[in-house]
Amino acid sequence: MISPLRYPGAKRQLVPVIEGLITANIPPPRLLLEPFCGGATTTLRLLGSGAVEHGVLSDVDPLVASFWKTAAFDSKWLIDAMNGLEITVAEWDRWREAEPRKRRDRALKCLFLNRTTFSGILHGRAGPIGGRSQTSKYKIDCRFGLDGLTRRINGVADLAATGRLLDVWRCDWRTALARIPKDFGSLSASEVLVYLDPPYVDKANWLYEWSFKSAHHTKLASVLRSGTPFRWVLSYDDTPTVRELYCGKDDHITLHVPHRYTAAGSEKRTVKDELLVTNLPVIPESERYRVLDV
Repeated sequence: MISPLRYPGAKRQLVPVIEGLITANIPPPRLLLEPFCGGATTTLRLLGSGAVEHGVLSDVDPLVASFWKTAAFDSKWLIDAMNGLEITVAEWDRWREAEPRKRRDRALKCLFLNRTTFSGILHGRAGPIGGRSQTSKYKIDCRFGLDGLTRRINGVADLAATGRLLDVWRCDWRTALARIPKDFGSLSASEVLVYLDPPYVDKANWLYEWSFKSAHHTKLASVLRSGTPFRWVLSYDDTPTVRELYCGKDDHITLHVPHRYTAAGSEKRTVKDELLVTNLPVIPESERYRVLDV
């Protein structure tokens, strides 16, 4: 399962590490919730591999949430509409300024801008691939291969049709966590896994419309460390802020994962390592990461 969306900091390389952590713990999760779903790479891969039985995607960004809702449960319309798009800088300008009210139109805007904008960035200062003059060898339509996107959207729709992808929510992470016992009260806490991939600490304002401030990162840490009943895995860029919030605490484990993701968000790309934080009770030994004590 490959995501139809390009997303800053996509976790493709991190998924095998997360899957290894999940499969080492018994019982396996029956439900995976991803409250900052973005490109949804992790949930799609884990549902596709069978590591988790069911999944729910959630995002506060109305464009992102609308895209996943439409790809999952309204895929034929989305594919037909996608095939009718003109991929030009003039259309890029039109979509950038548009403020669609309908879910379908928000989904189409998300897909168009994601596949035609530098690094897939939906908001902020990023411009069209190839620049406004289109003099680069990479033109605005170079990431808009219709056949590939059709296969990927159909893959998402298949997850929904077979009952593996249960729903898509448009809400913030706190609301999403609160919905678990309301919507899935029959599941025990050990059968629920929450995967959280909040906005980067570094360059967050450049990358996201709903980026976190320092207080938001602190609040998330407080909620997770206050005895959240569910099992959870949290991924972050490796920064002093994150280490201060999570390293050396007794109620979870912090792992340093040197998979070296490529972070968009400036004219020059940088590479950084990742941190995984989790309250999973079993942490298997692995050459892919090391435990941080401080």
